[in-house]
Amino acid sequence: MHKIIDGHSHLGDIFAYEKNVLYKGDVPMPEGVHDPFEAFSRKGFQGAFLDPSKPEQIQNVIDQTAAVSYSNTLKKLSRDLDEAGIDFVCLYPNAPYINFEDYRVASLVEPRIIPFTSADWRIKDKDVLGNKLLSDVEQGAKGLKMHPILQSISLRDPYVEVILDIWSQTGLPVVSHCGINSYYPEDCEEFNTQVPEYGNLEDFMYIVDKMPQVKFIAAHAGGLGGGEAENLAEHMAGRENLWVDTTFRSSEQMKMLVDLFGEDRVIFGVDRPFGLSDCSVKAAFEAFGEGTPLSEKVMYMNMARLIGMEN
Repeated sequence: MHKIIDGHSHLGDIFAYEKNVLYKGDVPMPEGVHDPFEAFSRKGFQGAFLDPSKPEQIQNVIDQTAAVSYSNTLKKLSRDLDEAGIDFVCLYPNAPYINFEDYRVASLVEPRIIPFTSADWRIKDKDVLGNKLLSDVEQGAKGLKMHPILQSISLRDPYVEVILDIWSQTGLPVVSHCGINSYYPEDCEEFNTQVPEYGNLEDFMYIVDKMPQVKFIAAHAGGLGGGEAENLAEHMAGRENLWVDTTFRSSEQMKMLVDLFGEDRVIFGVDRPFGLSDCSVKAAFEAFGEGTPLSEKVMYMNMARLIGMEN
């Protein structure tokens, strides 16, 4: 059996609902409440995640997003990795709420953690921000995560190009969230600056096209609304600086991604705590086989090559 890298997951509360949940041990989920993330994972990521015409389902997703974030502790991560047979996990922070430093320290406790870094876009001095990211790489960061919605930054902002050009000298990947999503209740004034449209696929394709020197990973393979992966492939399949991940995809959809982008361009990911690790591994084995050359590429080698840990 070959090794497995979960190429897309999170630890702690990346939404800043509650600070310092990393080391709280076991935090139980609310009893008697439907968990749409677990339900969708358990059915193999098949069918619709929710009915967008039903406000109560949308509200439940928002509520449960907070609940799973509260319970996203280091103890639970280690247990998930054990149960799913995952050897390494790339953790994506979301500055300024969860930072590289949080994951670097966690990796000293749980050596299977591969920490990525995240830019605090409030820092408008390119030298200060650029040097911070390069320093993070010196301390072990293996990639850069961007979340245009949660970080309130458009991928068309010229400052993004400035910082990513500095980052390009590392040779390490940039992962960007793709998908137009709302994460907070309407009455959550602290986060009323969120712009869901910043997650649109067109902006991601714009930056991939504009910066061929940067290696980009499209989180969720372009988005999960329906048709985004096909749209991304139609415009950008074959680009030397583009990869996609399998988060929240069924086995059939994972096969489709390989057909669209090629077996060297697809990266296995869970997106925990939202996707379940064991269900994601099961779906990938159904798609690619267990211990096959194809599963080895998608579930380990493609990400290992991007972050420089082939051996």
